[in-house]
Amino acid sequence: MTRPVLARRNVLTYAVSAMLAAGGLGVLCARQRPAEPAALRRRANALGARHGLRIDYGAPTAFFVPPYGPEDAVIPGGTATPVDPSALPPALDGIEEALAVYPAGFVSTVCKGIFVCGSLTLDGAEAGGTFGPAWLILVATLKVRESGIYETCRLGVHHELSSLIWAKLPDVQVRWSALMPADWTPAKTNAEVLIGRQEQEDRSDGFLSAYGSTTSENDFNVYAETMFAFPSRLLAAASRAPVVARKAALIFEAYERLDPRFREMFMRRGLDGLRSNTASSEDLGLRVSPVGTPRGEIVRPGDGH
Repeated sequence: MTRPVLARRNVLTYAVSAMLAAGGLGVLCARQRPAEPAALRRRANALGARHGLRIDYGAPTAFFVPPYGPEDAVIPGGTATPVDPSALPPALDGIEEALAVYPAGFVSTVCKGIFVCGSLTLDGAEAGGTFGPAWLILVATLKVRESGIYETCRLGVHHELSSLIWAKLPDVQVRWSALMPADWTPAKTNAEVLIGRQEQEDRSDGFLSAYGSTTSENDFNVYAETMFAFPSRLLAAASRAPVVARKAALIFEAYERLDPRFREMFMRRGLDGLRSNTASSEDLGLRVSPVGTPRGEIVRPGDGH
């Protein structure tokens, strides 16, 4: 079939150590658990069957699901390597934990597969995850030990899945862009995204992290992983900057449009108080940044932006 136009490959950087310290999650023992191949395969298959997904690993050239083919497994500007089997137990733990958050059956309506690799580079820089037309690719590297693998895969599910949701809702992209600071400019390459921008404490600009400030889609991604994994942090950020509440209300609307069951889930997580801040781009009274990055583009020098 004709290869579709892919959204820009998103990235989840290796900020795992800082993230673990901030969340008080501690560090797991470096000793690797046994990884018996047949048991790993059974577990991956069972987890996938429970959620209507293909959960797999092995050769990255096979990272695709029908109706796509091997040509769609090629990662533009990227290179992936097979995962070390001993990294799979914590990776599957993280994936299982993340999937359990969503309403039953939802994930398979937007994503058909989750693949685990051992390393991933985009534009020559190390990344923690990316996505294809209908699947997620997550990194499980022994360099970050079991705790880092677990967190990369747990947060990576929320992060990369949100890019598939972002791609489905172009009107949300426009409204999100209206909430970016007027003088904001996006990163120009994946390498710049991965290197990151200077982190700030107690931000008041509407971004939840330096990584989120690199593109509007990455901002949406960080909001998604925060509302699912660290809801108290989202509430704290909204208390410092009203624009955070507006963005939160918009991302709630995006998910609820695809599945109304999210409304109850956000209420259970104590986030419903942010909902009244939703607004259309016409009602915001904000100037849309003239260099907001639409889906599928990386702004490059000389592009006319």
